[in-house]
Amino acid sequence: MRLDGPAMKSVIVQLPFPSQVNPEPILDRYYHSYTEYFASIVPDFRLRAGDLWEAPLWVAHLDAAIGEEDTEFQDLSLMQSDGEGLSEHLARSAKEPALFLFSPLAQNLDLATDVSMRLMRRGHRTAMGGNMVGAEPRGSFSMVYAGHAQHGLLKKLSSGDLTSDVRLGRQPADFGYRPNYRHLARFANRVPLVRINASHGCLYDCSFCGDAWSRQLHVVPLQSLVDEFDDIGHHFPNVRLAYIGDKTFGQSREAVKNLIAAKPDGYRFVVQTHVQAMSEWLIDRMEELGVLVVEMGFETADSEVLRSVRKRNDPERYHTWIERLSVRGIHVVLNLLGGLPHATTAAHRQTISFLEDTARHVKLYNLYNFVPYPKTPIFPSLRSRIVDWNFANWREDRPVVFLPFHQTADELWTLFIELVKHCDRLVTRRIESER
Repeated sequence: MRLDGPAMKSVIVQLPFPSQVNPEPILDRYYHSYTEYFASIVPDFRLRAGDLWEAPLWVAHLDAAIGEEDTEFQDLSLMQSDGEGLSEHLARSAKEPALFLFSPLAQNLDLATDVSMRLMRRGHRTAMGGNMVGAEPRGSFSMVYAGHAQHGLLKKLSSGDLTSDVRLGRQPADFGYRPNYRHLARFANRVPLVRINASHGCLYDCSFCGDAWSRQLHVVPLQSLVDEFDDIGHHFPNVRLAYIGDKTFGQSREAVKNLIAAKPDGYRFVVQTHVQAMSEWLIDRMEELGVLVVEMGFETADSEVLRSVRKRNDPERYHTWIERLSVRGIHVVLNLLGGLPHATTAAHRQTISFLEDTARHVKLYNLYNFVPYPKTPIFPSLRSRIVDWNFANWREDRPVVFLPFHQTADELWTLFIELVKHCDRLVTRRIESER
């Protein structure tokens, strides 16, 4: 559907998430311990009651891709998840028919759909993008955009061009814009860190990954990074901790060198990477950049389970690089993923054993349960096994919504909760021993 008629003002909408008001208690308790310990090892990190970990960077990207001065941002994240109330609020904020843009996750897709249809009945237009594209009911949005946003997005929408070309491999980040942080200034005193990308994408093709950037790597030019840091410094003058959003830090040496050249004085960094990208060269550059924390994708200690989702895993290699990072004074956080389709009880036991073996060098754990987003490469093979199509239940802190291959969903959830409790004990032990 095209944007016919006179030009409409664009309104970017951040909807509330059910998990914000109804978190899993055991996982929520763990993340209280997590936050306390993270603050003890990262001096620039301060998180008060009511603060957010970070501002929604997707808003800055979408605003820049739209490229219009009068684009608005409506942050509804703290409101009740009520479609009628949210649509009424948005309609009151627009004096004339407007274009409302949404990028929902699974858990608030139904909410976004409800709000969109109510807005359309009032004469507004709506657009949806993001990793749930393809799962929305037909006709629930005026238009659905698939792919990466590029400069001149409104022209593409108005012409009916609702997809962007995806080229695999290494290439410049030629999106025609850099993020515009103006609408995120309202979060300046509510976040302890900012997020910035020196590259977008990842050349690995892990089939569980919900990111739409697999097997492509776009490097942000040096001058764009310099300008972006200037913009961040203007809107977030008191923040000196930055999370590097590169999916796999170190896959592009050019991106790493650009970050080192562009970083302002006084900034420290958190990065995420893959063990296969690790090298002594990369650790040296981390020290040069000022990296305090490395998040490393681990998922599970069972190599067979990971091979089923196209990821290589060698526990001994993890042991080596975790210890080398720790010895150099860089804190390691492991990303653990429960609910993988081919997971087994034996795999869980291997993972617990690995966590015990590396407890001296690993400081924290990011814990997720697998969600089969439609954009994950594994989704087609799981579609027929999905037993719960209520998207509000598609959450990383809830049981899986599909039939696993070797266990029941309840059995997998029991193991995930056991993993959470084990990690909580490890972190609590560190907190107590370092007081």
